[in-house]
Amino acid sequence: MKVGSAYTRLLVSDLKTSFDFYRDVMGFEVKNENLEDGYAEFKVGDMKLSLFRRQEMAQMIANTAKPPHAECQDNVALIFTVHDVEEEYKKLTHQGVKFTTAPMNNPYYGIKTAYLRDPDGTLIGLFELLV
Repeated sequence: MKVGSAYTRLLVSDLKTSFDFYRDVMGFEVKNENLEDGYAEFKVGDMKLSLFRRQEMAQMIANTAKPPHAECQDNVALIFTVHDVEEEYKKLTHQGVKFTTAPMNNPYYGIKTAYLRDPDGTLIGLFELLV
C-alpha cells in the first residue's frame, strides 16, 4: 500500500460543540469549516485532525442498527506533544477544562503527561519531552 497522506478523523455526536472545543479551547488552526455539511478540519502540528458527525458515518457504512454509545474502555487517544505541559495545563484549566490527570512525570519514557477529554469523551494526552 502506498499512502500519500494520513490524518485522524473523530466521529462526534455534536459537531458544533466539538468544533468550538478544538478551535477555541485547544487553539487549533481551522483549515476547513463546513459545519452545515457536517465536516471540519484543523491543522495540528504536522497532522490533520477532522471532525465528522458520528450518525452520518453510521449511515454511510450501514451501521445505524448499533447503539451510538456504549460504556467501555477508551479505544483511541489523541496525543499532542507540547513545549510545556504545566503551562498548557494552567491555560486549559483556566478555560474550564477538567483534566482526568494532573501533570505527572513518567521517567521511564522520559516525558511529562496530562490527560483530558474533549466534549465527546475522546481521551487527549498532552506530552512534554523531558530529555
